[in-house]
Amino acid sequence: MAAGKGETKWTLKELKDRLEGNELDLSLSNITKVPVQLLSSLPKATVLDLSCNLLVNLQDPFCTQLTHVVKLDLSKNQLEELPADFGRLTRLRHLDLFQNRLKTVPVSFWQLTSLQWLDLKDNPLDSALVPVVGDCLDERQCRNCAKGVVSYMRAVNSELERKRQEQLQQQRKLEEARRLQEEQEQELRRRKKKEEKERRKREYAERQASRKQQQEGGGQEEEADTEEKANGIASATPEKHRTTGSYCYKLPFIIIMLSVIAVAVATYFYCESEPTNQLCRDLQTRVHQVETVIRGWVAVAKQMAVGQKE
Repeated sequence: MAAGKGETKWTLKELKDRLEGNELDLSLSNITKVPVQLLSSLPKATVLDLSCNLLVNLQDPFCTQLTHVVKLDLSKNQLEELPADFGRLTRLRHLDLFQNRLKTVPVSFWQLTSLQWLDLKDNPLDSALVPVVGDCLDERQCRNCAKGVVSYMRAVNSELERKRQEQLQQQRKLEEARRLQEEQEQELRRRKKKEEKERRKREYAERQASRKQQQEGGGQEEEADTEEKANGIASATPEKHRTTGSYCYKLPFIIIMLSVIAVAVATYFYCESEPTNQLCRDLQTRVHQVETVIRGWVAVAKQMAVGQKE
C-alpha cells in the first residue's frame, strides 16, 4: 500500500494478501476512495469490510462492479449519500451503515430483495424514515429494519412510478392535444388555401366572362352601326330615287313647257300682225292641242308622284 496526496493507493497483490477465504478486510485503512477496479478482480471477496475509513461517497462504478458482494460493512465512515443505483447489489444480504451522515437511502433499495440485515443507527435520518428503520439492537430488530426499509422504498417507488405514469399520461395528452391542434391548423391552412384558389378561379372566370361580354357588346354595336348605316343608305336611296324620278318626270314637262311658251310667244308676235294668215291659224290650233296634251301629262305625273310618296 502506497500513500499519496489524500488518497491511499492499493495494488492487487496487497488486496490479495488481505483476502482470507471470501472475506476482504480493508477497515481502518484511511480509505477515501474505494479501489473498485481492483476489487472487481477479486470475485471471491463476497464479504467486504470498509468500516472505520474516510469515505464520503461511493463512486458510480461501485454498484456495477461489485455485484458479487453479499455482506458489506460501511459503518463509521462519513457517507452523506449512497449511489442512486445501489439497488444493483441484488445479492446483498447484510448491510451495515452504522454511524454515517445519511439522511435517507436511495429508492432503488426496493430492489434489494435478498437483504436480510440492515443497521442505520446513528444517522441523521429524515423524520419519515425514522419510524420505518426502528432500532437495530439485536438480530431481530436488524432484520425488521431491512424488511421495513425495503418495503417502504418499494411503496415510495410505486408512488413515484404512479406519478411518472401520470406525468407521462399528461405529457401524452398534451402531445395529443398539440398534435390535434397542429392538424386543425394544417386543415385550416389547407382550407384557406383551397378557398383562396377557388376565389382566384372565380375571379378569373368573371374576368373572362366580362371580357367576352365586352367583346360581344362591341360586335353588336358595330353590327348596329353597320345596320344603321345600311338603313341610312337604304332610306336615302329611295329618297334619291324619288327625287331623281321626280326630276326625270318634271324635266320633259319643263322642256315642253318652255318650247310651248317659245312657240306661243313666237306665234303671238308673228300672227298678231297676220291674223288672216293660214299658217298662224294652223299654229294656234297646234298650240291648243299641245297645251291639252301637256295638261294631261301633268295630271298623270301628279298622280304618280302621290303614289310613290305613299
